[in-house]
Amino acid sequence: MKIPLNWLKDYVSTDKSPREIAASFTQLGLMLDKPLDNSGVLDLEHRMDRSDWLSIIGCARDYAAFNKLKLNYPKSNTKKLPLVSPSEMVEITVSTPAVRRFNTRVVKNVKVGESPDWLKERLTAYGIKSINNVVDITNYVMVELGQPMHAQDLAKLKKSEITLRPAKAGETVRTILGTTVTLDKDIFVLSSGGVAIVIGGIVGGVETSVTHDTTEIILDAGNYDQSVIRKNSRKLKIINETVSRYDKFLHPDLCEIALDRATYLLETISGAIVYQNSDYYPAPPAPLIQKLTFARLKILSGMDLPISVVKRILTALEYQILSSTKDGLTLKVPYFRTDVEVEDDIVADILRINDYSSIPTSPLDTPVPKDITPAILTFEDHLRDLLVSFGAHEHITASLVKESGDSGEILLSNALSADQNALRTSAKPMLMEVRTNYHKHQVGVPIIFEIGKSFKQSNGKYQEIRELAIVGPEVGHSLATLMHLLGIKYLVSNTGEVIISNTTVGQLEGGAVTLDTALLMQYQQKYTGIISDFTHVIKRDISLIAPKHVTYFDIASVIEITKPNFSYTCKSIDKVGQDINYVLTLTWSHNEKSIDTELSEVIAKVTKKLNIKSKT
Repeated sequence: MKIPLNWLKDYVSTDKSPREIAASFTQLGLMLDKPLDNSGVLDLEHRMDRSDWLSIIGCARDYAAFNKLKLNYPKSNTKKLPLVSPSEMVEITVSTPAVRRFNTRVVKNVKVGESPDWLKERLTAYGIKSINNVVDITNYVMVELGQPMHAQDLAKLKKSEITLRPAKAGETVRTILGTTVTLDKDIFVLSSGGVAIVIGGIVGGVETSVTHDTTEIILDAGNYDQSVIRKNSRKLKIINETVSRYDKFLHPDLCEIALDRATYLLETISGAIVYQNSDYYPAPPAPLIQKLTFARLKILSGMDLPISVVKRILTALEYQILSSTKDGLTLKVPYFRTDVEVEDDIVADILRINDYSSIPTSPLDTPVPKDITPAILTFEDHLRDLLVSFGAHEHITASLVKESGDSGEILLSNALSADQNALRTSAKPMLMEVRTNYHKHQVGVPIIFEIGKSFKQSNGKYQEIRELAIVGPEVGHSLATLMHLLGIKYLVSNTGEVIISNTTVGQLEGGAVTLDTALLMQYQQKYTGIISDFTHVIKRDISLIAPKHVTYFDIASVIEITKPNFSYTCKSIDKVGQDINYVLTLTWSHNEKSIDTELSEVIAKVTKKLNIKSKT
């Protein structure tokens, strides 16, 4: 949100420097998006779900409350306007649920021309080009109050009516941006005489635009379902100042407030006469009544704030105090705070305006909440740390995939597209696509992994499986390294099953390994961090070149027959021509004189029984 400082000072009298004003906004949650310069404009980053912060007055309100200053509202015409005569009334028809309110006024005796210098200067400072006084007023009020508005030349309407309806498939609108947009039935339009003239909530059409020849206009302020605007604007690839406000949750009451302000400006700048036309408002929302308890405020803040301070802050933010007791307050939430839903939102407002830096740094006198993080999530975070530690890259892929016909696959009955009509049975195929993209862009393929859920059904029962999938060069190395870091002994069968203590925990095949994280968690060996006795260990690596039908499981079975005095793990598995090279690490916990003898015996056993060659 851009804040021209000379515009801000219309509503808040302050002699602070731009740097000091920016510092206050930072404390409020509106940090600078760009460095300060000499333009006299603050470019603030808007991260919170605050529709009122997309207006100069909304930002000024918080700034005034934070600095204990008076907020000065702009002048408006709040008098009851005469109703336009029946013969000149523009009939409004709404046939789409996306419209919550559509308020209109007919403006006569309009003198369209250049805007006053002060108006042009402020719009230019904000970044909006001046068009003419009527269009400039609608843009000015939009930036000032946060409510988009639209003015159309009354003489250019096909009929004296406006209908808000879903667009017809293939219907087109030539926009004021100079482009012709083709619409579909999910997008709603304003039409007159059956012809679409405006894309609802997104952009106006050139056919009814206001020009210097215009003498009468129909002025509207609408309130729409923000999810519809968000979806349609992205579909049409149109993002503008109107869309940025309409895809937030604006309150319908703002429509009339914006029209009152625009009426005043039209009367004073262009000498127009304004009439009330029609106000479609079928379901006005009830005011939100919320309770604030002082006990909750103390728990969250760690402070005993004086009640007078709490009331001053809430009044400055335009909360209406309906009742006050020793336990708390009953409040009417201001209409423009559509983000307030629970008591803690009000507590956050109080702490923000009271300045977060005033919160004491002393320890809380209440118990630290118990850690209730499920063990599986902690373990999966540990897996991520281990994988990243040896160079793996994490990816997050889609759970919705195209139907593959896999056994146990779950199909969606309400799929949004044919390419996303099933739930994945494994993350492996999606990671393979990621690997293909690395190849396509001629980028070296690292070890890539994903930890997430896969989905299967069996006998009418649905399962969510927590899964680790690893794809990359020499994935056997990755598996061996991960198991070593977890302190787990494992086997890989001749059909690729990863086995721990006779339990299958995953599958190794096709350059990828998948592991059930819930099962894997049961076998991890926790590091105690304490070594009670110093021990000297001796490690030896041996290389065993086996025929391709021989598995690590077979080798381990032969080693166990010798009743070894050492532990062993598989360090790596690589192809050597038609054979497989298994590199094993053997570890003796103390200095045995018979190490060489035992090593020779093991090598002799496996080479004889399994037809293995050894270079060791």
